[in-house]
Amino acid sequence: MTLILCLLAGEAGAQFLQYTPPGGPTEEPESRKERLEREVEEARFRLGVVRVAPWASLRDIAYVRNLFATGTVPPNDVTATVGAGLRAYLRNGSKATWSAQVLPEYVWWRKQTARRQLNGRYLLGFDGFFNRLTLQFQAGREQQQQIVTPEVPVPVSARTDGGELLAEVKVSGAIYAFAAASVNRTNNLVDDFGDPRTEELTLLDREERITRGGLRWRPRQPWTIGLGVERSQADFDHDALDRSNSGTSPVAEVRFEGRRLHFQSDVAARSLEARRGAAFVPYDNVTGHASLSLGTPRRLLATVYGGRDLVYSLSSSYAYLEDERLGASLSVGLGRRFSSRFFAEAGPNTYTAFEAGAPRRRDDVSSYGASLTFGLPRNLSVELQALRSEFDSDLPGADRTYTTVGTTVTLGGR
Repeated sequence: MTLILCLLAGEAGAQFLQYTPPGGPTEEPESRKERLEREVEEARFRLGVVRVAPWASLRDIAYVRNLFATGTVPPNDVTATVGAGLRAYLRNGSKATWSAQVLPEYVWWRKQTARRQLNGRYLLGFDGFFNRLTLQFQAGREQQQQIVTPEVPVPVSARTDGGELLAEVKVSGAIYAFAAASVNRTNNLVDDFGDPRTEELTLLDREERITRGGLRWRPRQPWTIGLGVERSQADFDHDALDRSNSGTSPVAEVRFEGRRLHFQSDVAARSLEARRGAAFVPYDNVTGHASLSLGTPRRLLATVYGGRDLVYSLSSSYAYLEDERLGASLSVGLGRRFSSRFFAEAGPNTYTAFEAGAPRRRDDVSSYGASLTFGLPRNLSVELQALRSEFDSDLPGADRTYTTVGTTVTLGGR
């Protein structure tokens, strides 16, 4: 895996020490500029000079089954998330666009009433595509139900407040200078659950600061090659599980966007140290993601992908785990109205202990799933999805599975 990531050297991410849900990279047939142009064009309502696109969603209507080898097991349950709001766009000339998202949503559980929660996305953004300068900014709050850590595969509501600024300047010819900065505060909203397995998720509440800068080379239209440096800092809120750390890492990115062949990779040679005497074991290894796709999303697209992420552990015996995966996905489309996607992936979660006497822990994880999407008139879509993850641990009592089957109905884009 290290050799693959080093040979297959994206953009600066808002967070890197977090759990990524199974499924691999999403296939985006559009660039950010193209997607923004389409969204503005589809926003048919006008409020003066502002274009408005209404949004409504009934999503994640799902039956959720959680199985643990030992301990208290929550009941099998049914959940759904309903939301309604709007996206608004204001054009400043032909090259600059302000955007706003006000998308409140309510998470409902049938049996576990304590998990019911008012969530939503409230964001303000700016995109400027000028002659030699590209400038992007986004700030606000995103609060959604998600799985926070593979150690506890239970969906909970988590809130992220912060912002991100990205800038790229054409220096000369095919050389571009780029810079990115982000500040994000993460809070897991589990105080009222009464579940001993999820109440510890508040120990992962933290603030992360990331800055990245470097140079990109675009010798031809489909190619982007970049080298740079990233500085990261994470400060935890609770002393009981303080994993605060910081470090400086060289980063590399390669992107190729052909008509039928797509490749992207973003890797970093991490070197992280504890801050303020925190309980964090120094980390020196390569993290990142790479994917190779052949085909087109609207017909047939096959993708192979791999990656390694560092995820903070909830255990007092382990500082963190390395989440490594190799997977493949297949997307089949019939024009603009119907698409399907299937994926399978596997890899280990390898834990790093604080002391040599701690028991060795490795969880072998396998996940597979599928989704079917039907596009209906008037920007309405219906999606059916299913996911199953199995965790086979060499630590007694740590085996677990997560299974969910559900549907989503959306008006106004995904």
